[in-house]
Amino acid sequence: MKLLFTPEALQVYENLKTSFPEEAEQVRGCLKEIVSNPTSGGGCPVALTGALQGLWSREFGLHKQIIYSISDDAVKVFSVGDRTDIEKTSDTKITQTQYSEDEYRSVLAQMEANRGKGGTPKVGIFWYNVGRDELFGVVSHPASDYSRANASDGRITCSELHEDIWKKEFHRQRYKNDGIEPFIGAYQDKPRGRVFYNIDDGTFEVATGKWLQDYPHVYNMILEEFNLPPEKTSPKYAVHWDIGQSWR
Repeated sequence: MKLLFTPEALQVYENLKTSFPEEAEQVRGCLKEIVSNPTSGGGCPVALTGALQGLWSREFGLHKQIIYSISDDAVKVFSVGDRTDIEKTSDTKITQTQYSEDEYRSVLAQMEANRGKGGTPKVGIFWYNVGRDELFGVVSHPASDYSRANASDGRITCSELHEDIWKKEFHRQRYKNDGIEPFIGAYQDKPRGRVFYNIDDGTFEVATGKWLQDYPHVYNMILEEFNLPPEKTSPKYAVHWDIGQSWR
């Protein structure tokens, strides 16, 4: 019987071989079982129901499983990931309640009030992917959402930290099979930065490591991403945002 993969599942498996070899070995053993006995054997194979009806699951580690289909001459792997999340996909039912007329009018009024505000200057964090020449992991909030009470020495920025965002995105990629790049490795090992707003004079600062000097065109990408006025924005350097540097 042939063993086939979706591109996404194959990408996850190949990455495991490099980054998590012990887990990859568990997957390899599970795949051998699947090819030999698609509907029986180790790993507690189960025919799925609901949204995943027609597929099978088999466990290869604690709270992890392989999702696959079975045909006459092949087994096709659709995902290698977290068991709990996939079970929720097949079992969860949603009951929606309807807005009252007053609530609905209020919702529409709120959306109308926000029209045209998408281009307002923002503060936040970002990374830069050298290979793809693009910003990623961007977290931004309009500077106008903050007040002096949010400022530290007159500066305002988002509360999110690079480290926390990286952990969340890395987990999502690894266990939900969204791919490997770009959240892989340590969060401080890719070029990153933060945008501040100075509430006293209405100016902005783009704080990065010296990597920005090697890729000066990225500055314009940051200005565009955060809708920053060039005449009121300046690039700043601090060792904290150098590649490899962190709080520790």
